This record gives sequence, structure tokens and C-alpha cells, in this order.
Amino acid sequence: MSDMWDVLIIGAGPAGSTAATLLAREGHKVLVLEKAAFPRFSIGESLLPGCIPTLERLGVEPTADTFVRKLGAQFICEDSDRAQAFAFGQALPGSAHFAWHVERSVFDTKLRDLAREAGAEVRHGEKVTKVGIETDSVWIETESGRVNGRYLLDASGQTRFMARRMDSVEHLKSLGMASVYTHFENISDEAAAELAPEYDVRIMVRPEGWGWIIPLPGRRLSVGMVSREKASQRELDQGLLAGPMMQRLAKGARRLDTQIVGNFGYTNTQPTGARFTSIGDAGSFLDPVFSSGVTLALYGAESAADALSPALKAGTEGELGFMDEHQAGMDRAIKTFAALIHRFYHSNFVNSFFLTESPPTEMRKGIMSVLAGDVWRHDNPFQEMLLKSRHVEKV
Repeated sequence: MSDMWDVLIIGAGPAGSTAATLLAREGHKVLVLEKAAFPRFSIGESLLPGCIPTLERLGVEPTADTFVRKLGAQFICEDSDRAQAFAFGQALPGSAHFAWHVERSVFDTKLRDLAREAGAEVRHGEKVTKVGIETDSVWIETESGRVNGRYLLDASGQTRFMARRMDSVEHLKSLGMASVYTHFENISDEAAAELAPEYDVRIMVRPEGWGWIIPLPGRRLSVGMVSREKASQRELDQGLLAGPMMQRLAKGARRLDTQIVGNFGYTNTQPTGARFTSIGDAGSFLDPVFSSGVTLALYGAESAADALSPALKAGTEGELGFMDEHQAGMDRAIKTFAALIHRFYHSNFVNSFFLTESPPTEMRKGIMSVLAGDVWRHDNPFQEMLLKSRHVEKV
């Protein structure tokens, strides 16, 4: 059928655009439906080295208007005047030694443009209202009408269209529950010098949760905090922003709007099925403390596309099973991050490791590999220990 697409994708964010690019390059007819106009703001601005192989495969050019090179993370507790720096270069061999902070509005647009260049059709202003999964096809309805395809990838982000449709959303109540954040522009020369040359993300350890300070292109800062209970602008103003580091970094800078997001941690208990797979945040979203979101989205989209393309070519995309290896890899990665985040909130791990100087042992290298997003390997003893923890069974 001339109006039959090979793949229908809901959402043109990092996951949707990555999958669209890779599938279109393989000659598949791909349609992406995105409700928002681009460029559009998105949080999740600090990437991990685990993203680098996918970005290189896509051919993303790290231009100065979008990317700030970062070499690691610094964990800081201003209440106890303790801090430790962790370089990605301290990880186990095999992962990249750097990552990027990105201006998400520009970064996401670049990924969208790559999908179009590869031959995918991307339509904006298309809000999905209904989805149908038939024996031999799938369909999507928007206000513009109905489109038909052979397979559906749900990359709808925290809208998580398929998970809501199938009632398969399971909220994670033991992690962070709400965040409040803002941005600063035109930071001073002194602030820029303090952040350079590593441009590490600053993870601010706080009694109510944690905070972040992320240097962005164009002398901008993303600053926010996550709480296990409620979050408000007053808490941000009187907490993280009142601390000595932010008092220095924000001096003379212009503060932008404040945003609050709540109840964001969840997993999707049915991320794949006959003729559909959920990728990116539509598959799961954990607490953002270790910046796992975009890494899981990019890698997951690549993995799903690599599994789907041969099935489309063989005409077996309606069969179950060909996404099993992809989903097993995603489950492993999600459970690894979830177990580490659980330790961050519910153990002495912050004090015993993140705020205490320790020698470069194999265990420390393993921890750094997880922090770098290198969570699909099978030779990391620390990761194996995390996967055996009791908390994993709850994710």
C-alpha cells in the first residue's frame, strides 16, 4: 500500500529522532509525529560518556553553540564542607573519557534534522489521540487524520502514550519525587573560570535530596534540586541558591523562569509487544541524579532500531521475540541505575564513597563505569553487585 509506512514513531525527541535516522538510513519508510514545535525547551542537559558511541554513529557534530565538553562530576556537601571530584577517565577500560552538557532545544533539533536528512518524514503539531494495534498493521490517529504502518515505536517521553493506554505505568516511590529548577544567563568571567576547565556537573548533596549545577553553552547555568517529597521555589531559593557556591556563580547573572516537575519516576511494565516497542522515557524514567535519561534514550533507540530493521526486511515484524535481546539489555541498564540511585537515597553510600577520598581500586573503577553510563558490559564487579541487590526486584 502506498500509504503504508514501515515505522510510525510517536515523538521526535532524542529517542524518536535517533531511531528514525537509523531506520531511514536502512531504507525504511519512517514517519515521526511530534506534538510540539521545535526548537523547544527540555530538561536533561548533562549527558554521559555512554552516549558518545551513538552520537558518533549518528554523525552529530559537537558545535560550540550546543555542546560543552565535561570530564566528570563533582559531589559537594556545603553543610559539611566536603567535596570529591570523579573523572570519567577513572572508569574501566572501554568507555569514553568525556561527555557533553548540551543546550537541549538546539541538541534535539539537530537530532531531528538528522532524521529528515536520512529520509524520515517528521511532522510537527501532530498530537496523537488514538493508537490501534492490529494483527497485520498498526495505526495512529491525530487531529489531521489516520496513518497506517507496519510497526510502532513509542518515543512520546513522559507522556508515555502506550504505557498509559495499556495501564502499565508503575510509579517509583522510593526515589526522588519532585524537582524545581531555573536557569541563569550571562554568568561572570569569575564564574566561568571557576567551572573551567573540566566543566564537571556539580551534584550538591543536601538533606532533602540533591541539587545540580550544569554549565551550558553561552555562559548559562542550569540549576535545580530534587526532593523525595515536595519541591518549591522557596526551597530552591533558601536552599541551593542561598549556598556559597551559587552565590558566587550567580553574582551578576540574570535569572530566568523557575519550573516545578512532580511525581516523575516510573517504569513501564509492558514496554514491548506485538508490533510495538516503547523507547526512551516512554519505557521508563528514573530519578535524574546520575543523568541516565538521555543515555538510556539514545542507546535504547539505537538498540531497538538495530533489532527492528532486519525484522522489517524479513517481514517478521509482527512476530514476538525479536525485541527480547534489546529489552533484556534495557532491563539490565535500568536496574543498574535504579539500584545505584536507591543506594544514593537509602544507604551511607554518599558519605562512604562520594564524599570520602578513596584509592583507585577496581571497585572504584567499576563505580565510575556505571556513573559514565557504561552499563551494558558484563565484566564490572560493582555492577554485578548492584544487580544482585534486593532493590532490583522492585524495578
